[in-house]
Amino acid sequence: MAPTAGTVPPPVSWAQRNDLLFVIIDVECKDIEHSVTENSFTFKGTNALEADKKYEVTLNFLHPINPEKVTSKNIGRCLEFTIYKKESGPYWKSLTNDKTKLHFLKANFTKWKNESDDEDDFASDKFMFNDMLKGGDMENRFDDFNVDDDDDSDDNIPSLSQNDEDDEDNKDAEKKDEQK
Repeated sequence: MAPTAGTVPPPVSWAQRNDLLFVIIDVECKDIEHSVTENSFTFKGTNALEADKKYEVTLNFLHPINPEKVTSKNIGRCLEFTIYKKESGPYWKSLTNDKTKLHFLKANFTKWKNESDDEDDFASDKFMFNDMLKGGDMENRFDDFNVDDDDDSDDNIPSLSQNDEDDEDNKDAEKKDEQK
């Protein structure tokens, strides 16, 4: 459905997981109306800062969704809709069944999770990080570095500039002269 006269599509971003989609209306709106069917999502709203700017968009989903499980959050600067796919499974190649690229629609990579990502790996990394923040067993985590406290000398570090090397050469020459 094309927007009505005097309306424009809002900036929309989206992300997906195996079982759900995120649709984010990336503008602060008031007078919000939205409807979701098994095959489409319609949004209408008025810009919160410019009352004469009206938004309207209809997205025709690539595959069916479950309209009863749709939730939304008004975060202030944007509206976030969580939409469950009718069938969990492979990732969709696009959000809509449109043959052309929609100029207002883009991927939201902060919410995106790749199909190949293993959620268990993420969970274990998160818990390990939390342990480190709480002061968990840190001594045993870095044993493989084999660092001795006594071997913390800067004596064998090479010079970083030509001037330092020249100064060292001059000092060595002065010491030899003094010894003669």
